[in-house]
Amino acid sequence: MVWGMLPNEVAQAHRAARVRVAERVTRQSLALWRGMDLAELDRSWETVGPRIGAVVSAGQVAAARQTAAYLREVARITPPRFDGGRLAVESFGGVTLAGREVVPEAFNAVVETKTLIGQGVQSEQAFMRGAMSLSVMVGTFVADMGRQADMTLATVKGYTAYVRILSPGACSRCAILAGKEEYSRPFLRHPRCRCQSWPVQSDGSVPEGMSDSPSGYFDGLSKVEQDRRFTKAGAEAIRNGADPAKVVNARRGYFGSKPADVPVRRLRPVQIGVKPDGTPLTVFATSEGTTARGAFARSELRAGSDAVRDGRYRRTTTLRLLPEQIVGMAGGNRERLVELLTRYGYLY
Repeated sequence: MVWGMLPNEVAQAHRAARVRVAERVTRQSLALWRGMDLAELDRSWETVGPRIGAVVSAGQVAAARQTAAYLREVARITPPRFDGGRLAVESFGGVTLAGREVVPEAFNAVVETKTLIGQGVQSEQAFMRGAMSLSVMVGTFVADMGRQADMTLATVKGYTAYVRILSPGACSRCAILAGKEEYSRPFLRHPRCRCQSWPVQSDGSVPEGMSDSPSGYFDGLSKVEQDRRFTKAGAEAIRNGADPAKVVNARRGYFGSKPADVPVRRLRPVQIGVKPDGTPLTVFATSEGTTARGAFARSELRAGSDAVRDGRYRRTTTLRLLPEQIVGMAGGNRERLVELLTRYGYLY
């Protein structure tokens, strides 16, 4: 790291260094995996597994060693409450975030390969999918222990909260988590998450250049970037006052005319009826927030909407429209847009 870097630059440099360690460990692990005997997976794992475990453990320790330099830079910008504290970096090697040993956990790549073969998948293809599973696991093992090292030393130095720093290109699901959180709360991540945490005092302000809320992060983006990260309709809804979290979470419950096992890459409408001319009447809708626990459903039920039992909870029968549908229905009329966003639970 270079002295005088801004907080975002320090955090991104730290994350990039971690990524390089994880990528090196992944390459080395996959090279060992390719040496497995496809006809004797269990037997060859007895030799290859411990070697992969040693590579991962060394990578975890290397990731933990990066913590001290990072916290020195953090302290320059956000002074700690206490001085001192040294990590026993070796203690971060050889285990997963759940406290299990690396080698037995990595064996799941063998289990997946054998399961796929048993399901009729061609052996070579199953072996490649096992390799993909292994690459995700070992990269996660390294990243997790690196973050645990950061959090451990930060806590020793008296930091009690963190700010989530979003990397360029961060997804909208990470964007709605922007801001300050207590260290007692887990740092939510998805596989290959690009975010980095910055330690702060719970009663301290967020350093300049960092977002203190999802709305603050959204407002700091250009219109082009807002549209790219939140979709054009979602960004338009947020620009008109909708809660970014509600807009993003609504897509989590999207349902439409697609097979259940097909991943959603592009929204498709669901048919709800037939127009007078006989053509299908379709809308973009979501199930998010429609159970009795959701704010939208509670509002609907108070207004007298019908409900049906769905598993443990009741669910309103009112169809909740997605922002994509609402923006189209508003037709450029801002008053109508605000009215519909409020009606479907994106605005208060």
